[in-house]
Parts: sequence; C-alpha cells; structure tokens
Amino acid sequence: VSNKAVMNFARYLNIDKVALSLVSVSAVCILGEAVTRTNLSDAQNPKDCRYPPLSNVITEAHVRELEEKSVVIIHDILSAPILQGARENVKGLSKVMNASNHQNDSDIRQDQILSIRENDTLPHGDDLIHCIKLLRGIPFILERFEYATSRSRVVPRQCQLARYLPDGSAYVRHVDRCNFALSEMGLLGWLRSSDYRHRTVTAILYLNAPQWKSGGELRLFDKDDETHKDVIPNGGKLIIFDSAKVEHQVLASQKDRYALTCWFNGDMLE
Repeated sequence: VSNKAVMNFARYLNIDKVALSLVSVSAVCILGEAVTRTNLSDAQNPKDCRYPPLSNVITEAHVRELEEKSVVIIHDILSAPILQGARENVKGLSKVMNASNHQNDSDIRQDQILSIRENDTLPHGDDLIHCIKLLRGIPFILERFEYATSRSRVVPRQCQLARYLPDGSAYVRHVDRCNFALSEMGLLGWLRSSDYRHRTVTAILYLNAPQWKSGGELRLFDKDDETHKDVIPNGGKLIIFDSAKVEHQVLASQKDRYALTCWFNGDMLE
C-alpha cells in the first residue's frame, strides 16, 4: 500500500471522526434544550403567593366541590370598579397583543395570547395586577383546605392573557395536561412538554362585561362524553378545574373575549 493511500485513508477517517463528534455534540445540545425548556424556572411555592383578599372568595366548600366534580365555578369575585379597571387595563394591551403571535397551531386555537407578570415593564395597572395575584394565590387556598387530588404544587410567576377576536376565533376540544406517553410523543416532544405534563389545576378569570351575551362560551364535557355544559364568560367569573380530567373547548364569540389563565403544576394523587 502506498504512502499516499494511507494518508488518504487517514484523512477520511479523521473526517468521519469529526462528523461523528459534531453529530454527538448537536444531539447533546438538542436534548439539553429540550430538558431545560420551561416557564417554571423561577416558579414559587404556594406560601409565597398567599393573597389575603382571596380568603373571602374561595371557601372550603368550593375546594370540596372541586374534588368531587373536578370543576368549580365562582361568580362575581371582582367588584364593579375593579372589573372595569381590569378591562381597561387589558384593552390597553391591545397593540402588544396585535403584534404578538401565539405559538400554537392555528388549526387548534386562534386566540391572541400574552404572558404577563406582576413586575412586567408593561403598564398593567393595579386592577389587572390584583387579578394576577388572585389567580396565583389559589394554590395556597387549596393547600389550606387540603385539596386531595394533587400535591407539591408550584406557582408560575406568569399568567396568560388571551383575547378571542370576533372573527370565528375558537379553541378546539382538549385537556390542559399532556397525558401522552413517551412512546406516543417521541423523546424530544416528551421532554419539551414537561410543563404541560405536570399541570394539575387550571384557573381562569374572565375579564369581559359582567352581563356578557356575545357567545364565546367555555364548553365543559362531562365524564360520560355524552353531555356538556356551556359556561358564559361573564366578567368577574372564576372557574377552577382539574387540568388532567376536564375536557373543554372555547366557542366563537361576537365581541372581543378576554380570559386570564394560570396553570399550577404538581403531582397528581389519583
């Protein structure tokens, strides 16, 4: 064998090694990104999110109803001035929401969404911040009354503000917790859905007119899959439900429809 042939073989061998190394590094980077993809890196425990005004809103009876029926609806939790102020606050975010694009498949949902926090640089307004604190304070109340369906809850710092325009925008039937197995999603999809796989409780506060008559109902499907209940999104209405069990969808509305949502993560006990 000539020296030239040996050198050529060594050159190709080195190229293969480099290529293999690059593939390995790329695979590690992709897996690392999937593992670290989360909105909960700075989440808090329920005690840190205690909000005393919520004690006058959610009672032990509400928590027991949530355990029994997987959903509880509480009406008129906002005073008229606070609701009006919060509605003005969210309308003030219209330009930001018009410019933002949601990260979901438009075949699934067509709403505009915005992640908001108490300490954002955006001018949320005191009434909207009050609403954020109400939602984030719910896990503390659940723990106080020993909610038995989930435990070890963590509270994200952000809530999601959603606006459905009167153009047929809706959200198809779904559950908020990802219940798919690793074999169904593939490794990357399964790792990237960590936040969704650990959702236990969903809380939604509506910021529409108090006497809403413009569609956009939240349709809740019963466990028997044969019946459903349509919830009118009146302003000031709070709905809390089991993220893993309650299938739901959002129907189209005839006016701009606003909802503020927070999902709490933890471990299911059932």
